[in-house]
Amino acid sequence: MRLVTGSEMKRLDAWAINECGIPALLLMENAGGAVANKVKSILGNLRGKQVIVLAGKGNNGGDALVAARLLQEMGAEVRLFLLYSPELFNGAALENWRLLERLGIKYHLLNDENSLYLLKLRLNQCDLVVDGIYGTGFHGSPEKSAARVIQAVNESAAPVIAIDIPSGLEADTGRVGEACIKADYTVTFAWAKRGLVLFPGRIYVGELEVACISIPQQGLKQLEKEEYYVDAALARGSLPPRDREGHKNSFGHVLVIAGSAGMTGAAYLACKAGLRAGAGMVTACLPGSLAGYFDASLPEVITKGVVETEARTIDSAAWPQIEQLLKNKKSIVFGPGLTTEHGIRDILEKLLSNTSLPLVIDADGLNVLSGDPETLKSSSGPVVLTPHPGEMARLMGIPAAKVQENRVETAREAASRFNAVVVLKGAATVTAEPQGTVYINSTGGPALATAGTGDVLAGAIGGLLAQGLEPAKAAFLGAYIHGLAGDLAAQEKGIRGVIASDVLEKLPLALKTIENED
Repeated sequence: MRLVTGSEMKRLDAWAINECGIPALLLMENAGGAVANKVKSILGNLRGKQVIVLAGKGNNGGDALVAARLLQEMGAEVRLFLLYSPELFNGAALENWRLLERLGIKYHLLNDENSLYLLKLRLNQCDLVVDGIYGTGFHGSPEKSAARVIQAVNESAAPVIAIDIPSGLEADTGRVGEACIKADYTVTFAWAKRGLVLFPGRIYVGELEVACISIPQQGLKQLEKEEYYVDAALARGSLPPRDREGHKNSFGHVLVIAGSAGMTGAAYLACKAGLRAGAGMVTACLPGSLAGYFDASLPEVITKGVVETEARTIDSAAWPQIEQLLKNKKSIVFGPGLTTEHGIRDILEKLLSNTSLPLVIDADGLNVLSGDPETLKSSSGPVVLTPHPGEMARLMGIPAAKVQENRVETAREAASRFNAVVVLKGAATVTAEPQGTVYINSTGGPALATAGTGDVLAGAIGGLLAQGLEPAKAAFLGAYIHGLAGDLAAQEKGIRGVIASDVLEKLPLALKTIENED
């Protein structure tokens, strides 16, 4: 699903009106009509049904006016409440207001305690509420009067449809103000807005519907950057082909450089995830003294022990052995459980400058990289970075809170700065390409908030890379199947007790689910 920001949508509206000659009144009529049709699909026969319509002063309020008029024509008993004086309407919204006046539709102005009390009474009696207070231009927190209206709506039992975006939600960031409409349904126009799929905004959206309002699709060519919501359709279309006559070498060989004393579990999870994601073979490169135990625990993986330090971590002297292991591989996963010993940095620097294989850098690989991120400039091949917010903060030299303030732009900036595909993990994982394209993940939840799930993700991305997917596609598809595997594990075990190995074992089912969905 294609995404746009609030400012991009404003630009596309202007393009449709000024360049394509589509009247603003037509766009508003189509928007209000889509909302009215959604109300009818929910309530069925509207005769005698009581619908409250809340209208602000901008174009969102104008859409609400159209919806109110059409709902009344469909037989609903419409209760129209304005949050601002009708004198503040302008443009197409003003023309729709004048039409309502000529039709004699009554309204109430929410400007004092009495009118708020009346609204609360109506909320107790109504069948549905249409929210048209704020649109995609909203930022910050609602005005106090609007916040009180929003609170009254949220405290009622009536279902709510938000016009374009729930009032109080920022279209670009997904942030919510001190008050935000908790919608059951959101009808957004032309393209979904980024904030509708980011947290915490996603919690307030309810069922999302994207309605066509006659803005031509070619308008997207006006935008410099692309953003997508990774849903089942996009994931299914991104799956690597599976040759029925293929063999293990057909589906790629992953080299996983991971593990240290007490941390072989990270290597185990990453290696097995590579296989579960469809790679034909995986080789684990571990400190020599740990290889025998690992080999017995995971027989499907080839195990190679290399020179280690006294602390049983991989030594920089192991590079010649690792260089030999690179032969015939299709991708590399570097970092899970490696520690941050000095030798790890040396190995990473040599990998970056001596191989053109796609390289996934995770966990301790990111930790050693954060000391000198400029090392990435020496990379001879494509790189995928998989940081959580804390690791991203260290890489970017900013507080973790700053990362979370605008996850999309942070990931985009990091991808550009490091010339790498960046997978910023967390709720609604964000994948960004160096040229600016962004993918926001739709799967996953709190079940993934457990140790080791990041190792599973790194291994899954490595497995997809080995099958020939380009780095960005392997990254966002890996995030999708990883999140879906977490969701499937949570369905079986609940969100509290899922562990990383549960997610790992659900990867094949996640892939099967994607392939079998219509």
